[in-house]
Amino acid sequence: MELRFIGQGLDPTIDSTAGNLIIDSLIDEQFNSFNAFVAFVSIGGINNIIDQLTAFKARGGAIRLYLGVDLNGTSKEALEKLIELEVETYIVFSPNNIIYHPKIYAFEGDTFSRAVVGSSNLTERGLFQSIESSVYVNFNNEDDEMGIEFLANIYEHYNKIINNDHPSCQRLTSEVLEILVNSKIVLPETVNRAKFNKINREFGEKDSAAYDALLKSFRKLKPKRPPRGYKKVASKEEIIVEENKELNVVNETTELPEGSMWIETGKMTGGSKNQLDMSKKGKRKGGLLQGSVVYFGLDPDDVSASKNIDIHLGGKVYKENPVFYTPGNSNWRIQLKGVTDDDEKLTTISRMQLGQDGGFVNKILLFTRIDDTNYKIEILDADDRDMLIENSSIWGKMGNVTTGRAYGFI
Repeated sequence: MELRFIGQGLDPTIDSTAGNLIIDSLIDEQFNSFNAFVAFVSIGGINNIIDQLTAFKARGGAIRLYLGVDLNGTSKEALEKLIELEVETYIVFSPNNIIYHPKIYAFEGDTFSRAVVGSSNLTERGLFQSIESSVYVNFNNEDDEMGIEFLANIYEHYNKIINNDHPSCQRLTSEVLEILVNSKIVLPETVNRAKFNKINREFGEKDSAAYDALLKSFRKLKPKRPPRGYKKVASKEEIIVEENKELNVVNETTELPEGSMWIETGKMTGGSKNQLDMSKKGKRKGGLLQGSVVYFGLDPDDVSASKNIDIHLGGKVYKENPVFYTPGNSNWRIQLKGVTDDDEKLTTISRMQLGQDGGFVNKILLFTRIDDTNYKIEILDADDRDMLIENSSIWGKMGNVTTGRAYGFI
């Protein structure tokens, strides 16, 4: 029997995460059965194993998932996706607050079996990013009595659930999901984020001086990039403007579309921190490159030209954002000042309201062209610059090749 400890979260460069091990097991054709007993599941968790999960199912592998829904930890979107994929799934829930909380992933084959038992939920953070610990057990089905007994003990404990003979276990169907959603046991992920942010505002509001002291004492860990779309995924901030104009910031990941362009923002300019400088030309290793302004369909040398574009961000369309040349600064610029049809202003996000900096300051903006006048923006973590450079067909720096802000084309 092979017994191994799996730790994750402290070093983002290490690939020995629970998520990587689950992906490797789904790919491994020696396994033909996958059973999981897991407390929480998110759409991010499903999406990061979806290719391997569907391939496992397509080659005849049997899948059964026994999932919990306590504490709003499992999302509506994740369960909808499992129904769509026709993955055999069961929901374990007790209305009297006895929480279903295991994290067990078991794989079986004709010759070998494997189990991963630890603290990792079937969520993106649980599989790849949070500081988690698991024990990996791999054994031969024919002669490893200790391994055989270990897996048998797991199945014996969950026997009534496995046999669908427990009153707190129901097969997941659209009807069962509707009951869970209507009773608010399962929430859409956007609703759950809003709930979490509301609780933070009411009970966890931070004094700025105290928060500065906290950040000096405890440094932030860099999250690991999950393997889905390897080298094509970046950390993203989703900024949601609530009806009361308050802002919620949600950390997610996003895939990098082919044909997109990214620009480091630096400190931004303008009173609302909403003016992003662009370049006629870029520099790299002594050579000149095409500048970032060409992405918006403008001739860099025609300094009399300008255009207005519509910005798609956070499910809203902010109209009339001018792209123009500024003779005083000798560069091109986009002014992110658009307004939605409901009179919501993009400067609500950009201005200095999210702490000391505005929403675009010291970030990377990823632009994706929808058509000639419509562009999607995503706000990426500045720490992802090296990964973006690695995935760029062309990249360079504006102004000084050493200190200038970088940009690139995916």
